[in-house]
Formats: sequence, C-alpha cells, structure tokens
Amino acid sequence: MSARTAPRGTVLVPAHDEEAVIGRCLRVLLADAERGELAVLVVSNGSTDATAARARAAGPDVRVLELDVASKPAALRAGLAAAAPGPVVVIDADIEVPTATVRALLDALADDAPDGRDDDARAGADVLIAAARPRFETARSSWAVRRYYAVWTALPYARGFTVGGSGVFALSARGRAVLGEIPDVTNDDGWVRRAVPASGRRVVEADFTVHPTRTVGALVARRARVVNGNRELDADLGPDTESTGLAAVLAGVRRRDYGTLDVLVFLAVTARARAVAWWRRRRGDTRWSTDHGSRAVTA
Repeated sequence: MSARTAPRGTVLVPAHDEEAVIGRCLRVLLADAERGELAVLVVSNGSTDATAARARAAGPDVRVLELDVASKPAALRAGLAAAAPGPVVVIDADIEVPTATVRALLDALADDAPDGRDDDARAGADVLIAAARPRFETARSSWAVRRYYAVWTALPYARGFTVGGSGVFALSARGRAVLGEIPDVTNDDGWVRRAVPASGRRVVEADFTVHPTRTVGALVARRARVVNGNRELDADLGPDTESTGLAAVLAGVRRRDYGTLDVLVFLAVTARARAVAWWRRRRGDTRWSTDHGSRAVTA
C-alpha cells in the first residue's frame, strides 16, 4: 500500500503494565491500515514491564511516550497534548479495535452539516465525540460472568452511547477543545461522556472486541471500582441521568431479552460489587484491580 502524506488522525493508547496485550491491540488496530494512515501514540504510564518495548516493536507508525506515574488520566492528558491537531481515537490496550472501526469513527467525526446552513447551524451539527459497539467475547468466561453480560449488554445504557466503560471513544478537533483537560478521576470514560452533551455524540455501526473477566470474583472487583468511580462523578457532577436502574432490568425480562436466572446473577453480582465498593471506601482503597486473567495473551 502507498504511504499517505498525513495521518487521518491519532490513535491514543494509554497503557500501564500491558505487555501481555499491547502487541495484540496494535496488531489488530494496524492490520488493514495503509502506511501513515494512522498516527499511533502509546502512553506507557508507570509501567514496570516490557509495555513500551513491545509497543515500539509494533511498527514505524507507533510512537511511545513514557510517564513515571501510573495514572490513566495523566496518560490521557499527556497523550492529547502530544497528539497532532485534529481527531483523536482513544482505545484501551486490552481490547481489539479493527482498522475499519477506527475509520468509521474518523468518518463520523469528519461529517459536515448539509450545505446551505449558516455557520452557527453548521457548528451545532458537529459530532464532538463518537463511539463504536462493543462485542463481549465471553467464551472463556465462567457461567456466572456470561449470565451477567447477557443482561448488561441488553440494557438501554449499553445499547445507547457506550463511551462509558467500554474502552473506546473518538474526539473531533472541536470535541478536544470542548472537553478541556481530563481531571484526576477514577472513571475517566464516564467523565468524558458526561462532559459532552448528547447532541454532540454519535454511535457508529462498527464494533470492537472486549475481553471480559473470566471469573465472577474478578468481575465483582472490577464492578466495585466502577461503582466508586461513579460515586466520585456523582459528587462532582450530580446524579447520572443516563444510568440504568432496576426498572430497566426487569423490563428486559418482560421483553424476554434475557431470563430470570440471568437477572438473579446480575443482581447478585451488582449487590456484591456495591458491598466491596463500600468496604474499599471505608478502607481508603483506591487500587485499580486489574484483571490479569483476561490478559493471558502474549502476542
């Protein structure tokens, strides 16, 4: 394939101790890309393993920035500051985002308002942030984890604008300006979603692969982190009006989106996660609870 004169956009990959999966992430990302089509920036933050070395080995379109501090918000700030002007696609290192999905996200950000509108109308039609559809690869997960995701993936929140917690979002140039600097929050994805009005969001009909936890214990630990992250955002920004409650879960049963047993597992995991989150808050425990089981890949 011929090289391009300039990349279509920057792909920013924050990565902390992700040597097991960073190669897979970059291989899938660049598999169908032309040389120079995407500028990839991996921000290895506080890594003590071979994350940076494996990212550098992925190809000439990959640049690596190393930070001493282990902080995803710090990695996002540094990466956005270092990225070239224009659109940026942010992806987590432990997911698989095909080249075609990145292209679809960039296409959504490049959409212009119809000709004939004045400048204000044109600006109002801009897409500030775009997301894709997550596909959860649960084949290697336990029975209980599969039951949990049978419910979660059918909920209105998950089927809507899934920028929160799925690991992919794309910002237009104007979206970067509207967003401003990402603060030191636990749930950075949730903060980004709340910072952009619904009128400026778009979901593209393209997907990416998420590798969920394999055990229910790891799932509870991860969900506890999400619970505390959301509480932090609620304290700063007010209640999340787009979150899903029990009524939406039960409505799914009536629609036969999933079964009663699925709901019982979902509610049990949710209750346990909230209890663990409460215990962590009491102890002042802010650890990330990385799930190493779902990262058992070395390519």
